[in-house]
Amino acid sequence: MKKFKAFIQIPIIIIFILLQNFSLAEEKKFKIIAEAIPIRSFYEVVEPDKKQANKPKETTETQEKPKIVGSDIEIISKIFNKINIPFEIELVHWNQLQSKIKNGETDMILGITKKSKYAPYVHFTRLPSYSKTYSFYAFADKVKEKTVMTYENAVAHNYTVGIRVGFKYPKEFWDGYPFQDRVMNNHLYEFRSYKDCINKLKQKKIDLCLADRERTNPLIKKLGDEENIFQYKNVLYWLDFYFAFSKKSKYPNLDKIKSQVDRELYKMTEQEELAEINLTWINKGL
Repeated sequence: MKKFKAFIQIPIIIIFILLQNFSLAEEKKFKIIAEAIPIRSFYEVVEPDKKQANKPKETTETQEKPKIVGSDIEIISKIFNKINIPFEIELVHWNQLQSKIKNGETDMILGITKKSKYAPYVHFTRLPSYSKTYSFYAFADKVKEKTVMTYENAVAHNYTVGIRVGFKYPKEFWDGYPFQDRVMNNHLYEFRSYKDCINKLKQKKIDLCLADRERTNPLIKKLGDEENIFQYKNVLYWLDFYFAFSKKSKYPNLDKIKSQVDRELYKMTEQEELAEINLTWINKGL
């Protein structure tokens, strides 16, 4: 009888262990990291309720984590919810990204270019989640009949150009506006917001503003400056930003997940859902 009981118990134990392992596998979340970037991936700032603002704050042992939002966050969340893969997203400081990717501490990273230093360690999605297309902008009265403005044209006319603080511009641009004795070229003006650059154009303090169309055109429309600010027709350069899978990821069925993500990105691109999501978050950030 004892042998019979032991014989019965062994399969039960095996089934219990298998169920536990299955449960753990089901709970394993796909790890996604992103750099904190306005519009794309950032912590939501919730404005306090005016009625509660003057009341003393109650201390709680557990404080709710701020929600991570943005265009890339909405896109990837929609995709992973649709393909039914549990996931978690973490915002990481830019100087931690490379080590986490190289060491296999994440399954995916959001919003990187194919020329980035992370490229050797990842597989990119086939289509980007968003793009930035750069052109010159000028005060409309200054444009006259000319609708194209190249770097060479700008340099030849000794035009002053507004550029974004901390942004990396292509070599062709710096060839035309090189540093002078390690000091920024006196034909360049640094701005912290596109609104600032547009205002400087209107005030005729600068001749041109180098900016991406995706953010600048909605801002011009919001400011009601469509008649005042002109976008030159030619594209100076562009950047595509992708989702990328870590080559060191050990997540089960990764190849299948990559195919599913590519397929959903294609559908969202064809149906212009990506463009709609990106524009919505751009307008929120203006």
